Amino acid sequence: MYSSQNVLTRTQMLTLCLALLGGLFLAWAAGWWDTQQQTGEALRADTIRLHVRADSDSVLDQTCKLAVRDALLELTQRLYQDAATAAEARTLAARHLVDIQWTAQQTLARLGAARTVRVSLVNMYFDTTHYGSFSLPAGRYDAVRVDIGAPDSYGRNWWCVLYPGLCTTACGSYDDPAENDLICGDYILRLRVVELWQQLTADRRDKTLVTLM
Repeated sequence: MYSSQNVLTRTQMLTLCLALLGGLFLAWAAGWWDTQQQTGEALRADTIRLHVRADSDSVLDQTCKLAVRDALLELTQRLYQDAATAAEARTLAARHLVDIQWTAQQTLARLGAARTVRVSLVNMYFDTTHYGSFSLPAGRYDAVRVDIGAPDSYGRNWWCVLYPGLCTTACGSYDDPAENDLICGDYILRLRVVELWQQLTADRRDKTLVTLM
């Protein structure tokens, strides 16, 4: 005998369908989120940055910073042009810290600026950085850092991509297409997902890997 008690009402059917759709969407969103975070993690591991910190915001100290920047750009173009992987670039960075320090010191000497120079390979936090043709999401990156002087607080600093972009452009330089898409494509939401999570969770403390005094 037929019983109406086993038949779902239209409202119940609609609720069930919405619940199923909601579950499918949440599963897709979780997978999408994980993919973006994994791409961001790979991007940070495959990127080495160059960071120059000025003694202060005075005209002289900022002029010194820019002169050191120009000299180091010329040097690093030669030192890192043959690096085929991030691991090779990281090894070259550690090996050539003394060359970077010497170049910075010679540049300052030509300007008549008596400043100490400290060069380190560090792992540090960067905020989201927008370059002319691409953007790097916030997070922790390895970087060659050049500190000019020994101040209590540094002035305006400067940074770029040492590898793979060699301070020109990183677009198309990564082996993984997803990494290129993340920083060079029109994927604003993807970039925001990666950077927001890093802004909330990443450690802000610098970790020195190799240093020269």
